[in-house]
Amino acid sequence: MDTKEFITIGTIVAPHGVRGDLRIVPQTDFPDRFLTMDACYIDGKEYHIASARFHKQFVLATFKEVPDRNAAELLARKEIKVPREELMPLPEGRYYIFEIEGLRVEDTDGNYLGEVKEVLQPGANDVYVVAKEGVPDVLLPALKDVVLSIDLEKQLMIVDPPEWI
Repeated sequence: MDTKEFITIGTIVAPHGVRGDLRIVPQTDFPDRFLTMDACYIDGKEYHIASARFHKQFVLATFKEVPDRNAAELLARKEIKVPREELMPLPEGRYYIFEIEGLRVEDTDGNYLGEVKEVLQPGANDVYVVAKEGVPDVLLPALKDVVLSIDLEKQLMIVDPPEWI
Protein backbone atom coordinates (compact mmCIF):
# COMPACT_ATOMS: atom_id res chain seq x y z
CA MET A 1 0.00 0.00 0.00
CA ASP A 2 1.09 3.59 -0.66
CA THR A 3 2.23 5.27 2.57
CA LYS A 4 0.03 8.29 1.76
CA GLU A 5 -2.98 6.07 2.41
CA PHE A 6 -2.05 5.61 6.08
CA ILE A 7 -3.32 8.00 8.76
CA THR A 8 -1.84 8.41 12.24
CA ILE A 9 -4.25 7.63 15.09
CA GLY A 10 -1.78 7.50 17.98
CA THR A 11 1.81 7.72 19.13
CA ILE A 12 3.60 5.17 21.28
CA VAL A 13 5.11 7.01 24.23
CA ALA A 14 6.98 4.21 25.98
CA PRO A 15 6.76 0.64 27.21
CA HIS A 16 4.50 0.02 30.20
CA GLY A 17 5.53 -2.68 32.64
CA VAL A 18 7.71 -5.68 31.87
CA ARG A 19 5.41 -7.79 29.67
CA GLY A 20 5.64 -5.71 26.50
CA ASP A 21 2.62 -3.43 26.95
CA LEU A 22 2.83 -0.10 25.15
CA ARG A 23 1.66 3.27 26.43
CA ILE A 24 -0.08 5.11 23.58
CA VAL A 25 -1.29 8.70 23.31
CA PRO A 26 -4.41 8.58 21.11
CA GLN A 27 -4.45 11.15 18.31
CA THR A 28 -8.01 10.55 17.27
CA ASP A 29 -11.46 11.76 18.24
CA PHE A 30 -12.35 8.08 18.58
CA PRO A 31 -9.92 6.58 21.15
CA ASP A 32 -12.36 3.72 21.82
CA ARG A 33 -11.33 2.28 18.46
CA PHE A 34 -8.19 0.89 20.12
CA LEU A 35 -10.41 -1.41 22.21
CA THR A 36 -11.93 -3.11 19.16
CA MET A 37 -9.21 -2.83 16.50
CA ASP A 38 -7.58 -5.97 15.21
CA ALA A 39 -4.60 -4.53 13.35
CA CYS A 40 -2.63 -1.35 12.82
CA TYR A 41 0.66 -0.35 11.20
CA ILE A 42 3.90 0.82 12.76
CA ASP A 43 6.70 1.80 10.37
CA GLY A 44 4.79 0.11 7.56
CA LYS A 45 4.63 -3.27 9.34
CA GLU A 46 1.32 -4.79 10.40
CA TYR A 47 0.82 -5.37 14.14
CA HIS A 48 -2.12 -7.16 15.76
CA ILE A 49 -3.65 -5.90 19.00
CA ALA A 50 -4.08 -8.67 21.57
CA SER A 51 -5.63 -6.41 24.22
CA ALA A 52 -6.13 -2.73 25.03
CA ARG A 53 -7.43 -0.70 27.93
CA PHE A 54 -7.46 2.91 29.11
CA HIS A 55 -5.15 4.17 31.83
CA LYS A 56 -5.40 7.91 32.63
CA GLN A 57 -4.99 9.75 29.30
CA PHE A 58 -3.25 6.77 27.68
CA VAL A 59 -4.24 3.56 25.96
CA LEU A 60 -2.27 0.55 27.19
CA ALA A 61 -2.05 -2.03 24.44
CA THR A 62 -0.47 -5.43 24.01
CA PHE A 63 0.54 -6.50 20.51
CA LYS A 64 0.94 -10.13 19.45
CA GLU A 65 4.24 -9.25 17.74
CA VAL A 66 5.71 -7.58 20.87
CA PRO A 67 6.61 -10.37 23.33
CA ASP A 68 8.48 -8.40 26.01
CA ARG A 69 9.69 -5.02 27.25
CA ASN A 70 12.84 -5.14 25.09
CA ALA A 71 10.73 -5.39 21.93
CA ALA A 72 8.39 -2.70 23.26
CA GLU A 73 11.28 -0.27 23.84
CA LEU A 74 12.14 -0.43 20.13
CA LEU A 75 8.68 1.01 19.32
CA ALA A 76 8.88 4.08 21.59
CA ARG A 77 8.05 7.35 19.80
CA LYS A 78 6.62 5.53 16.77
CA GLU A 79 3.30 6.42 15.18
CA ILE A 80 0.38 4.00 15.00
CA LYS A 81 -1.38 4.21 11.64
CA VAL A 82 -4.40 2.73 9.94
CA PRO A 83 -5.36 2.65 6.27
CA ARG A 84 -7.42 5.65 5.24
CA GLU A 85 -10.44 3.46 4.44
CA GLU A 86 -10.55 2.32 8.09
CA LEU A 87 -11.08 5.83 9.46
CA MET A 88 -14.23 6.42 11.46
CA PRO A 89 -16.88 8.30 9.47
CA LEU A 90 -17.46 11.90 10.51
CA PRO A 91 -20.79 13.74 10.60
CA GLU A 92 -21.64 15.94 7.62
CA GLY A 93 -19.67 19.17 7.66
CA ARG A 94 -16.83 17.74 9.79
CA TYR A 95 -13.42 16.94 8.33
CA TYR A 96 -10.18 15.32 9.35
CA ILE A 97 -7.22 17.70 9.64
CA PHE A 98 -5.31 15.92 6.89
CA GLU A 99 -8.27 16.60 4.56
CA ILE A 100 -8.15 20.35 5.29
CA GLU A 101 -4.38 20.78 4.97
CA GLY A 102 -3.42 21.56 1.39
CA LEU A 103 -6.80 22.95 0.32
CA ARG A 104 -6.79 25.95 -2.01
CA VAL A 105 -8.42 28.94 -0.27
CA GLU A 106 -10.41 31.61 -2.13
CA ASP A 107 -12.59 34.45 -0.92
CA THR A 108 -16.19 34.95 -2.03
CA ASP A 109 -15.00 36.98 -5.06
CA GLY A 110 -12.78 34.12 -6.26
CA ASN A 111 -9.50 35.76 -5.19
CA TYR A 112 -6.76 33.26 -4.35
CA LEU A 113 -5.68 33.67 -0.71
CA GLY A 114 -3.29 30.70 -0.50
CA GLU A 115 -3.37 27.11 0.71
CA VAL A 116 -4.06 25.70 4.16
CA LYS A 117 -0.59 25.00 5.50
CA GLU A 118 -1.54 23.91 9.00
CA VAL A 119 -4.51 23.51 11.34
CA LEU A 120 -4.01 24.90 14.84
CA GLN A 121 -6.17 23.69 17.73
CA PRO A 122 -5.86 26.38 20.41
CA GLY A 123 -9.14 25.64 22.16
CA ALA A 124 -12.60 26.94 21.28
CA ASN A 125 -12.25 26.41 17.54
CA ASP A 126 -9.64 25.35 15.02
CA VAL A 127 -7.60 27.98 13.21
CA TYR A 128 -6.49 27.49 9.61
CA VAL A 129 -3.04 28.83 8.70
CA VAL A 130 -3.28 29.97 5.07
CA ALA A 131 0.05 30.48 3.29
CA LYS A 132 0.71 32.31 0.03
CA GLU A 133 4.11 32.96 -1.52
CA GLY A 134 5.40 36.46 -0.79
CA VAL A 135 2.82 37.47 1.83
CA PRO A 136 2.52 36.79 5.58
CA ASP A 137 0.44 33.79 6.63
CA VAL A 138 -3.23 34.46 7.33
CA LEU A 139 -4.96 32.89 10.34
CA LEU A 140 -8.61 32.06 9.69
CA PRO A 141 -10.90 30.88 12.49
CA ALA A 142 -12.82 27.74 11.55
CA LEU A 143 -16.23 29.33 12.08
CA LYS A 144 -19.33 28.91 9.90
CA ASP A 145 -19.51 32.64 9.12
CA VAL A 146 -15.85 32.63 7.98
CA VAL A 147 -15.50 29.25 6.26
CA LEU A 148 -18.47 29.17 3.91
CA SER A 149 -17.80 25.93 2.06
CA ILE A 150 -15.33 23.09 1.73
CA ASP A 151 -15.25 20.97 -1.41
CA LEU A 152 -12.86 18.05 -0.98
CA GLU A 153 -13.30 16.87 -4.58
CA LYS A 154 -12.23 20.27 -5.93
CA GLN A 155 -9.72 20.71 -3.07
CA LEU A 156 -11.24 24.16 -2.48
CA MET A 157 -12.27 26.19 0.57
CA ILE A 158 -14.38 29.33 0.11
CA VAL A 159 -14.05 31.88 2.92
CA ASP A 160 -15.39 35.27 3.94
CA PRO A 161 -12.43 36.59 5.95
CA PRO A 162 -13.11 38.94 8.86
CA GLU A 163 -12.44 42.61 8.11
CA TRP A 164 -9.37 42.68 10.33
CA ILE A 165 -7.55 40.18 8.08
